Amino acid sequence: MFQSVLVLVLFPIVVYLILRWKHRRFYRISSELPGPVNYPLIGCGHLFIGKSNEEQFAILNDITKTYPSPCRAWLGPKLFVFIDNPEDMQVILNSPNCLEKADLYRFFRCEKGLFSSPASIWKVHRKLLSPCFSPAILASFVSIFNVKSEILVQRLEKNLGQGAFNLFGDISRCTLDMICATTLGTNMDLQSNEGTEFIKSIEDACELINCRLYKFWLHPEWIYQRTKYYKEEKYCYEKAYEMSRKILKMKQEARSKSRNTLNNNDNILSKSPQIYIDQILRLAEETDVFDNQAIKDELDTIIVGGNETSALTLSHVMLMLAIHQDIQQKVYNEIVNVIGSCDPSIPVHNDQLSKLIYTEMVMKETMRLFPVGPVVARTCTSPTRISKTTIPAGTNIVLGVYNVHRNPKHWGPDVDRFDPEHFFPERVAERHPYSFLPFSGGPRNCIGYKYGLMSMKIMLCHLLRAYRFRSPLKMDQLQLKMSITLKIANRHMVTVERRNG
Repeated sequence: MFQSVLVLVLFPIVVYLILRWKHRRFYRISSELPGPVNYPLIGCGHLFIGKSNEEQFAILNDITKTYPSPCRAWLGPKLFVFIDNPEDMQVILNSPNCLEKADLYRFFRCEKGLFSSPASIWKVHRKLLSPCFSPAILASFVSIFNVKSEILVQRLEKNLGQGAFNLFGDISRCTLDMICATTLGTNMDLQSNEGTEFIKSIEDACELINCRLYKFWLHPEWIYQRTKYYKEEKYCYEKAYEMSRKILKMKQEARSKSRNTLNNNDNILSKSPQIYIDQILRLAEETDVFDNQAIKDELDTIIVGGNETSALTLSHVMLMLAIHQDIQQKVYNEIVNVIGSCDPSIPVHNDQLSKLIYTEMVMKETMRLFPVGPVVARTCTSPTRISKTTIPAGTNIVLGVYNVHRNPKHWGPDVDRFDPEHFFPERVAERHPYSFLPFSGGPRNCIGYKYGLMSMKIMLCHLLRAYRFRSPLKMDQLQLKMSITLKIANRHMVTVERRNG
């Protein structure tokens, strides 16, 4: 009995001492940087236990507001260095020593996709896939964006004369429909039940991943796979990726049939438009870069990542316009002036998009206040010098995009006020370029950000010419939460009324 008790007492002490020795270089930098009190083995993980998503996000903000950048916190046995000043963020995002995504990105189960792949894979994939987002290819998608936006306008008719509803559902189904019709080259009716099921599965998976992030004892894979959370996560992914696997099978069969029809005439085949999935399949045939898992991961990345970011951002934009009626009217006036008609059935042309200057300012101001990716996490692979210290190899670095977007030093005293004039050219020129990072920064920024901006502008043009949006919510009522992406906990509640000019 005594021996058993002794083992129980000594075991955690021995584990702690081993970890302390193994991570001694991290403890050195930890002693140099300010941060919350950390306890052996758990760090400051106790702060997040039993808290809601809103509370967890508030705790993260409190840590970074209480302690100057760079500061530090331990989550279990892992050290995280938090940085939210643009000078250091620019160093990290452009350093060859900080191209690796943090270890926690493996939770996304997409090890060979651009979003979370190791730097060695990302470099090759990014170079080969960047042409898929060329201006010429993006311009060819405009007609599809118009068609899908018209469907969205029609689907919103059911809400006329009704009470407030959550706009995100309709917008997310539309963006999903667009992605599958353009980037993946398929035309599916996803503004219906099938799209709803996919979105629900991904939302549930994000909740499970977010839960795992803060429960540091679930980080080891061998522990996590023995929990109910793993089974639930696996089910969510299986349901969500039924659609992407169906698309992949369709494209592979179509490509095989095309080769047979053309008698394997590669010169003729290569003249057809090469959209995202076609490019991956072609490269898989011509090189050893894309194996079957890489094809699936890149496909999942573009569907999930592209849909989540565009849908959330545009939903945020529509809520801001519904709250700020005067700004909504200015955007509407600009749209009508540029397109030359208030008729929502008139399509938007590619050359008109660059003329929507104030509209883009509104979108950027929305992304400032509500960046979909509120943090970016990297792992340092070699010692990297920033302003106040040298970060040792193996350190997890968390870049506070949300924090730098709301720093009065860069955005003035009314930092929480929605003000598109923040993006007047002369005011932009006065700010550090890394004080605004809605698509991350440096070489590993978002590959599809131009695609997202184009699709969102076209959706806006259709929505605002058809309807006036209002909201019962006020700015000071909005509650934010982080469930992988930044969300509004009290949702995008709006009412719609038919616009008469």
